[in-house]
Amino acid sequence: MAACGVFSGSGEPTPSPDTPLADETICGVFPNRDLQESLGFNTYWYSYITSPTSNVETGETGYSYRCDMDSDRDPFGLIEIRYGISIKLYTSDGPVIFDEVPASYPDTAREVAFEGVEGEGWAWTDSVEIYVAWRYNDTQVLLARLTYWGPPEDLDEQVDRFHAVLEPALASIPELASTTSTRVVVPSPTPEAEDAATSADD
Repeated sequence: MAACGVFSGSGEPTPSPDTPLADETICGVFPNRDLQESLGFNTYWYSYITSPTSNVETGETGYSYRCDMDSDRDPFGLIEIRYGISIKLYTSDGPVIFDEVPASYPDTAREVAFEGVEGEGWAWTDSVEIYVAWRYNDTQVLLARLTYWGPPEDLDEQVDRFHAVLEPALASIPELASTTSTRVVVPSPTPEAEDAATSADD
């Protein structure tokens, strides 16, 4: 989203644990039980960041939320969520304008709706990636991506499961993003790894 750039790796500073995390909630809004039991996604590492955001060109202000969850165990890789004020969706193919999604992905894009969430959305698949884009009524935009390496015949089922897990989060993310600035990394990086990661970002 705004100033987030293209979807990239998590920048994970420490090795993932050998067993899935037992945290009750992942990235502030996703029940771990739902990720595991409904989607089959085990989380071994995650981070999320919330903060105010602005567009220097338009003067528009809003809030941002960024979540990265790492499974990296077949059949899943990552779940990545970006929420902000930009109309551009930064996919692995590059930036796509929200209203141009059906033209950019004519074979798989379809309109979607989520209960209890006002706005409009698109869902599509591209190679091993499952996407959901949602534009809220206040013009904030969210893009969610799940990488799935399972059998193609199971893809539709995994899309439905991803949507089911995502639906309650779509309603919770705006409130979480607007409450306070937060940066959480689990497992917490060692001081040495965190210093190295900070130096790499400078």
